[in-house]
Amino acid sequence: MVFRMKFKKIWMSVVTVAVLACLTVLPVLALTGQVTTDSSPLRVRKGPGTGYDLLYVNGEVVQLPKGTAVNILGTYQSDRGDTTNYPVWYQISAVFNGTTVTGYVAANYITLDPESTTPPVSGDDLDIYAVPEAYRPYLKPLMEAHPNWKFTFYDTGLDWNTVLDNECYRGEPFRNVTKTDAYKYKDANGNYLVSPEGWYQASDEAIAYFMDPRNHMTESRIFQFEVLSFDASCQTVESVESILKGSFMENQKITADDGRSITYAQAIYEAGALSKVNPNFLAAKIIQEVGRKGSGSTSGTYIAKDGTDCRGYYNFYNINATSSTNDPVKQGLQWAAKSGSYGRPWTTPYKSIVGGAQYIEKGYIGSGQDSLYLQKFDMIDGGNGLYWHQYMTNVSGAVSESNHLQTGYVNNGMMTNDFVFAIPLYENLPANRCRLPGDTSVDPAPIPDPDPDVTDPTEPDVTEPTKPDVTDPTDPDVTEPTDPDVTDPTKPDVTDPTDPSKPVASKLGDVNGDGQITAVDARWALQAASGVRTLTEQQKANADVNGDGNITAVDARWILQAASGIRDFD
Repeated sequence: MVFRMKFKKIWMSVVTVAVLACLTVLPVLALTGQVTTDSSPLRVRKGPGTGYDLLYVNGEVVQLPKGTAVNILGTYQSDRGDTTNYPVWYQISAVFNGTTVTGYVAANYITLDPESTTPPVSGDDLDIYAVPEAYRPYLKPLMEAHPNWKFTFYDTGLDWNTVLDNECYRGEPFRNVTKTDAYKYKDANGNYLVSPEGWYQASDEAIAYFMDPRNHMTESRIFQFEVLSFDASCQTVESVESILKGSFMENQKITADDGRSITYAQAIYEAGALSKVNPNFLAAKIIQEVGRKGSGSTSGTYIAKDGTDCRGYYNFYNINATSSTNDPVKQGLQWAAKSGSYGRPWTTPYKSIVGGAQYIEKGYIGSGQDSLYLQKFDMIDGGNGLYWHQYMTNVSGAVSESNHLQTGYVNNGMMTNDFVFAIPLYENLPANRCRLPGDTSVDPAPIPDPDPDVTDPTEPDVTEPTKPDVTDPTDPDVTEPTDPDVTDPTKPDVTDPTDPSKPVASKLGDVNGDGQITAVDARWALQAASGVRTLTEQQKANADVNGDGNITAVDARWILQAASGIRDFD
């Protein structure tokens, strides 16, 4: 059976889950329990998995003795560390040494109280129905746990099977690669396909798994959909330093162009501020590209495999160091050594960090690939086509970088910040989420529409027979000439956005001319880019927000970001 997602009518929608803040009670708040261990206390962690740091209070590890009473704040699948022995985790609050603490514990060691109940939640209590149907059961826990997070959805206009054909081996060899045995592709003879530098072609199953958004709606993986614009209110030098923890850059200093001695974290933050890119993302990107110990790309002392002297040059983001070459570090450093754009040659770490951020903004984020997911899977035609313009070839690269990001946010207590996520929609997405071989986990129950019959005759705004005749001249709300918003002949023409014969005010991003920038404007721009809506010349000028002379999906995404308050056209 082919499953069709219900997004034909939405094109592009903004889901603001702030309404959840008005909940009188969430279903999980009624759950209580007790720690059930042997004689050992239960350690509390900062995230749902053994891969997360332990929680500390006043310098002491939080360990809950057997019998400690806990309140269950949320239930999560483990997304880091041991997911086999400890697949389910509870977010809990409890009292430790006289202090109320909040963290995560393995559900194996919590026994729920018999009287603990979960009251039902009605459609009026949770704005889950604004989420595309296929994503609802996966996003619901995140929406409940983080009511201030904002989720946006954009229609790629792409068929899932067509995308998969292009991303897999039959579309382009080594577009997606891996070194993990479980993800490797085998040909008809059972042989692995290996690139010259030792990367393996990823299997069709692995590519589908990492490409399916439903597999990434967890506390850490969701950050591969985070919009990567700079925001000083939730991005700090401290948050960058937290992401760098345990790496060769932790608390280490370098020299800025103006002679200042600053930390790597400060340099990365400055790079983000200058390029208008999230510096937390830049820190995670560097670690993903060169590793926590660094590499020849960051040492300044690299000698290539063929003896080429690459000393004195740096490439912290491994730009142009493609995995299709026998010595990608050499290729990247030779590019960094050239004179020209982005402050090259990069003869210091600072130059590489700042110039590389500008490169990423111009080549990816500014072209619409403004999330880790889109930098891994190129589903946006920013003027350069589809599929091939990928920053990373490692099939799990976006997941790894999102883990780095979330670790920094957790360690800095930033998970309550107002994050914005942009999640793609596909035509003909499979009814069941794509899985890796051997995955037997149980999917959450679907959340269907509360009232799928849109032609219900009792709906007063659709077919209610008592609805007044819209042509009745005595109806003051329809045709009364004294109604200034309907038929007042003195009403200025610029306020009628639905009449293409009337002029529309010039305001970048305001495509429909109603004086505001909303998701409707983003939808109009996307429809125009797809050829299903014709715009006037002024509407075209308002829609071309990136100023390239064309109306594309990039303009639509920029308008959606402006409507969400994360981009300004002034």
